[in-house]
Amino acid sequence: MEEKNRYIAVVEQYDKQLVKAVNDKMKAGYEPYGQMVISFNEMGVIKSWVQIMMLKE
Repeated sequence: MEEKNRYIAVVEQYDKQLVKAVNDKMKAGYEPYGQMVISFNEMGVIKSWVQIMMLKE
């Protein structure tokens, strides 16, 4: 059996992609940890959406 990382970062370019990726990781045994973070470029345009996730014990 493959050992999983305790914490992972899910990073996507669009919010709907992040929702799908987080749901997929939840099925794999992870849960969201903390707040979602949005990073912006110099012009104020959204660059990426980030959610830290933790493995359920």
